[in-house]
Amino acid sequence: MSFFLKPLVTGALLLTSAMFTYASAQPDATAIIKNVKDRDQGLDRYSEVDLIQTMSDGFVRSRTLKMFEKEFGEERKGLLYFIAPSNTAGTGLLMHSYAEVENKEDDQWLYLPALRKIKRIATNSKEGPFLGTDFSFADIERMKISDYQYAFKNEQNLDGHKVTVIEATTENGLENPRTGYSRRMIYVDQEKNLILKEEIFRASRLIKIFSVVSKKKIDGFWTVTEAKMENLMDGGFTQLIRKNTKYNQSLKDSLFNQRTLRKGVK
Repeated sequence: MSFFLKPLVTGALLLTSAMFTYASAQPDATAIIKNVKDRDQGLDRYSEVDLIQTMSDGFVRSRTLKMFEKEFGEERKGLLYFIAPSNTAGTGLLMHSYAEVENKEDDQWLYLPALRKIKRIATNSKEGPFLGTDFSFADIERMKISDYQYAFKNEQNLDGHKVTVIEATTENGLENPRTGYSRRMIYVDQEKNLILKEEIFRASRLIKIFSVVSKKKIDGFWTVTEAKMENLMDGGFTQLIRKNTKYNQSLKDSLFNQRTLRKGVK
């Protein structure tokens, strides 16, 4: 090798090495999302929730519900039971999230008291609006990591919080059949393993924006006390306000079944 070529080759090798080091030092996006999903939330938890929907014309509709959740090893069960207003009271939703290693679709069952019937929500129907709000049935279900592939984009400061921005895309670029979304930009609080914001796309169109409005530590667990889902297609937004949250309440296993949907929760 000539005296003149050697410095060029050495420089190229150093640049390649630096690029490899930078790439390998990037955060593991999938691992970050897994940490979000596996974030410690106690053995069980209870909250009272207000769903306040503001339509594009300014009309406001409000609903109040009780929310129960419990861990069953790698599985999770949840029960949402509406108590107000009167035309919604008695409506219930039972959710069963399975371990991802089972490769089994999570279950949801909806009870409508006017019909006195329990309806299982099909996987391809979960992209539909949850009782007419801007949240879908998939939005309120537990995160399923296998829905998307994840890529680290950058790190930012969001409202005073250091966040990691992750792009979630489907393998084929089409809509995920469960969520109805093809791409999501996810902003994760690095300290708390909380999603603070999500930009949600269908094809190349931004259709919804999820954002955490407020959060606080309750019983030692970081808790989202208010979140908002903006509907960019139809206009309007829905606020989810969580109150009276309590953790580790020793909720009975028998609470999480279809019989409770019919009988109701006191």
